[in-house]
Amino acid sequence: MRRTAMVLLITLALLMLAMPALAQGDPVRLDAIDVYVTVLEDGRLDVRYTLTFTELEAGRDRIQQVGPFFPREHTIVSATGEGPDGPLDVSLQGGPEFYQVNLGARTRQNETYRVMIRYTADRSVFDPTEVEGRPYAAIGWAPFQWALPITRQTITYVLPIELPSDITEPEQVTDEIVDATGLLTEDTTAYDRWVYFPTPDEPTGNVYLSFLVQRDNLPPEAQMMPRFFLPAEYITTTRETPIPLTPETPEPDIAPPPVGSLELSQDALSLTCCLGALITLGVLGLLIWALRKRKPKSTYEPPEIEIETFQTPGVVPDLNAIETAFFMGNSTKTIALIVLALEQRGVVNIVNHSPLQLELLQPDAELNAYEKALVDAIKEDGTIDRSRISDILAAVASVVQPKMWNADPQATRETYRRRIDTAWDEYEREYRRHPQPRPVFHSPYIPWIILSDRRYTGAPATGTGAPRPGGPGGLAQAAGEAIAPIERMADNLTRGVEETISGTVGRIEERISGLFGDGEAGYDACHSACHSACHSACVHDACHSACVHDACHSACHSACVCHSACHSACHSACVSRF
Repeated sequence: MRRTAMVLLITLALLMLAMPALAQGDPVRLDAIDVYVTVLEDGRLDVRYTLTFTELEAGRDRIQQVGPFFPREHTIVSATGEGPDGPLDVSLQGGPEFYQVNLGARTRQNETYRVMIRYTADRSVFDPTEVEGRPYAAIGWAPFQWALPITRQTITYVLPIELPSDITEPEQVTDEIVDATGLLTEDTTAYDRWVYFPTPDEPTGNVYLSFLVQRDNLPPEAQMMPRFFLPAEYITTTRETPIPLTPETPEPDIAPPPVGSLELSQDALSLTCCLGALITLGVLGLLIWALRKRKPKSTYEPPEIEIETFQTPGVVPDLNAIETAFFMGNSTKTIALIVLALEQRGVVNIVNHSPLQLELLQPDAELNAYEKALVDAIKEDGTIDRSRISDILAAVASVVQPKMWNADPQATRETYRRRIDTAWDEYEREYRRHPQPRPVFHSPYIPWIILSDRRYTGAPATGTGAPRPGGPGGLAQAAGEAIAPIERMADNLTRGVEETISGTVGRIEERISGLFGDGEAGYDACHSACHSACHSACVHDACHSACVHDACHSACHSACVCHSACHSACHSACVSRF
């Protein structure tokens, strides 16, 4: 008995140790992504993309989706790979936005593999802009996003800015040297490393300014896009500039036949052509006859097992209203519901709705990841730090992503749309059973009511203010009157959050407002789809520069009427995945 109990305890301990790995459920671990980018003078790019990953499952023979490749006009130069047994016969399939990467061999669990893809962007990726009256070119390109966390990602840029030939060491590229070139960058403290160095070009002897940017421990679907601006004299093209992909092919020079070569008469040439035609027709006839007579042999093709996707039909995860708002792509209501949850628990007090100002009442309260991110973003004046909005949404993503790893997105969307749509009915039924003198803001229905786009319109009134005949009864009217303050509270709260978020991404809204029309009509039509996808999924400016111009541009602009199609396109389709 004692030995049996010991065995059971050891087994239980091993299972408990294995639980974190089982709970994580990632198919692979993305150990490193290294991107080497040479910026050409015409605004095109020569990109060398290296992915290093460790297999965590039984194995696979492909990467399901890599992309989106931007711009669409690009050329795949090479695709190679290596594993523990040597080189891999890597090939790409699909395109031009996304490719399936065939590894040429099956991976093994706990082994590390490396895939290298080199391609050229055959159109300029720069936009014209001005900084203090001086013309500049702003880059609008970023590496692929992944649906998995990344341990380390580095991007190296070799710029078309020539340095003095005597600069050969990184230490010589001082801030004064960089400033003298006119190069402008964003705040470099947002990255773990930002290092300048010289890159010599051996054929020409020129030395070019380069820099390396590194970020560690990127969350799923994180976008890494270092923003920099080159003086316009270095990049004279824009995205709209037509760039010839290949030079004109010169006419080949036809050399005269060498002296002493065999020259045939016109009759001999005619006879030779006739005989050649007859022989060719005879061979083709025999080939056609052989193909018709021969019956194809039946061959066994083993069924292909797709293990790269984990979506299970009918699986719906357990999401609260906050997580549902994020899944639906509505960043405004995601933030608003976090604020409401904190207010309901007494952690914060809503001092003002427009602008949104919060008073922190319980700084030591127990908080989850996204609640803590929001509390940390509260400034001394009570407003939310706009630069921390992406951190709050990333914290929500870190909670939602593990729940969605094997979920059915369509079934999940339909389930929670029904939950949202029935929130009003549930509240009205509750009110009919237990009429309240005022709305109970702490009711569990309230977050779902706020998340709903439905509004109680009530019955049309007569000139005397009485309801028309056939209208709702007294209880229904009372319920509607009870809901009205909730609607006002929800509108005020979301409006305050919207002002905070829109201030963060005002430049994006200015650029896309013309596409949807000005005013609230265009905003309302795409509120839950394009607006929230651009604001949260594509990490603000990264969406404008990387996604809106190509892949997400067509997905968002054509699918926004489908309400959730754009969310799926931006959150799921526009990232690389195994």
